[in-house]
Amino acid sequence: MYFRFISLGEQFLKSRWAVYLTPLSWVWRFVTYVKSFRSVERVSACVVSVGNISLGGTGKTPFVIRLANEFKNYKIAIVSRGYGGDEMKVIARHAPHVRCYEDKDRVEAAKRAVVEGAKLILLDDGFQYRRLYRDLDIVLLRPQDLSDRVMPAGRLREPIEALQRADLVFSKLESKVRRVITLQGAEVSIQGCRVGIFCGIAHPERFKKTVESLGAQIIFEHILADHEPMDLKNLKSFSVKYLVCTEKDAVKLPPTDLPIVVIEIETDPSKELILWQNTVAKIAQKLNN
Repeated sequence: MYFRFISLGEQFLKSRWAVYLTPLSWVWRFVTYVKSFRSVERVSACVVSVGNISLGGTGKTPFVIRLANEFKNYKIAIVSRGYGGDEMKVIARHAPHVRCYEDKDRVEAAKRAVVEGAKLILLDDGFQYRRLYRDLDIVLLRPQDLSDRVMPAGRLREPIEALQRADLVFSKLESKVRRVITLQGAEVSIQGCRVGIFCGIAHPERFKKTVESLGAQIIFEHILADHEPMDLKNLKSFSVKYLVCTEKDAVKLPPTDLPIVVIEIETDPSKELILWQNTVAKIAQKLNN
């Protein structure tokens, strides 16, 4: 049995209508251009932005977690626009030494973080947020972004030329499975198991491939819109050993006795190791100046 919800935007992108939306893309380009003239405010802490130029996930959350864990000796704040708190809850699980601030006005959030002692501020999903000065602008790029169109005709938030603003661009980052755990934290294996999967993320096809790579046999899929919460009633009628979800989905679940397991993902910078090491060195240098 297979469930899938496709947003209106995704339907447009997969249809011939995308070409007719190109004039609206020009309007969007103009809007992003106007934003470049906004005034910029500084705060007395090192600010590092981690962002992208496309809609959907590019691995920002595990990247921010790994970066935060590189600087455990510093007081760190993570500032986010906030879209329900899924990512912030995941970050708090893996980087408990950081303090998370969710606020539409990220300048004010950064100022509060400084008052409360933050020396390093990681601006989550911050590439399009121009109002806060950053010491380092990091962009995570997917290969398909290079040939995509600006929304609504495509999935780009900005034209590809916007990458000229970035200090560092990661284009070969990979994610790897850290472990598979129950909701109670016990580590398990799903190899050879009949499982069902459910998720509300931007790219569910990647999650499905991850589960298959672990040797599980997927019996059904329940795919939700990005950030959409799961109604557990929809999962009770399936006979499988495990129900598999992402961490973003797990942090939204109510208490349950269903056999739910969670795949923990971490950033693997091995294909861009020198760039990663240079990133860490640049941040360390700015913190020590």
